[in-house]
This record gives sequence, structure tokens and C-alpha cells, in this order.
Amino acid sequence: MLGTYPIIIDGETRGELRVRAQAALTLFEAEASDTGGLLRLSVYGGGREGYLGVMSPDGKGGLRLSKRLSRLQLRAFPEKIEYAGPSGGLKAAPAPAPAAAPEPEPSPAPEPAGEDDRLWYSSPDGTLSSFDGERLLIALPAADPRVPAWAGDVVRVINGRKYVVFPW
Repeated sequence: MLGTYPIIIDGETRGELRVRAQAALTLFEAEASDTGGLLRLSVYGGGREGYLGVMSPDGKGGLRLSKRLSRLQLRAFPEKIEYAGPSGGLKAAPAPAPAAAPEPEPSPAPEPAGEDDRLWYSSPDGTLSSFDGERLLIALPAADPRVPAWAGDVVRVINGRKYVVFPW
């Protein structure tokens, strides 16, 4: 996992991620050109994604991220990193696609119109986030214990899975 990897955005190398050991932790340091918007960075490899965090302006026209993770935090990460890029990019990634998953069972509620056009970003806690042009949307897995009982029957299908979406 240790080494230097490209940050690929829209099919172009736009920066670099350096991964090195720092005592009992693994240090991730990323630098990239400014994308003109919010950039949530993940690492990809072997059909898996590991979320690092949101890159912030470095004051020199670029973006930067520094993250230290323990062995426990790295359990969900790819064993071998191939590249870094915007989070939620497994489907649009330049890496080979993972083996096809079985088709999800049909949802009793139809998916709202235009849902295919919305880009959802995943986070390590299993939630998804998106922006509808006016507000932030947070989607919790329908079976998540954090979903209040009153919201259980408001289910949407996102990427083949059932979620309850809350405006923020």
C-alpha cells in the first residue's frame, strides 16, 4: 500500500497521493489541481474504494489533504492501491470493473423520476450524500438503526439498494 499514486479526475492525472508509514499509523498526503468545487477523495484498487476525506484549498491555487489512519481504519481499504480519485467513482473508474453483483430484489416503491441523473457520494459510515441544486440530501440505508420509525415507509432505491433520503 505504501508508495506514490496518481489522482485521476475526469480521466486525467490531476495530482499525486503519497502513502507512507508514520509510527503505528499510515499517512496519506494528497496534492491536486483545483477542480473548482468540492472534492471528496478516495483510493481505489481491486474493485474496492477507501474514503480519505475532503480536500481543502492550499492557498496556492491547488487542493491538499493529509490523513492519518490506523490499521483498524484501513480494514475496508483496498489491499493494493491503484489510484486515487473523486469518491463514489467505482462505476466510472478507469480501473477494471469488479465482478457483476447479483441483481437486487425489486423494490416495492418505484424510484423517483430523474434519480439516474443525480450523483451520490458514499461515506465510510454507509450513508450517501447528494446536492439537488438547493439543498444537501443525506441517504441512510433503509435497514439502518439510525432511521427513525416514522421514516421507514419512505424508501427510495439508489444504485440498486434501499435508502431513506433526508433533506439537510
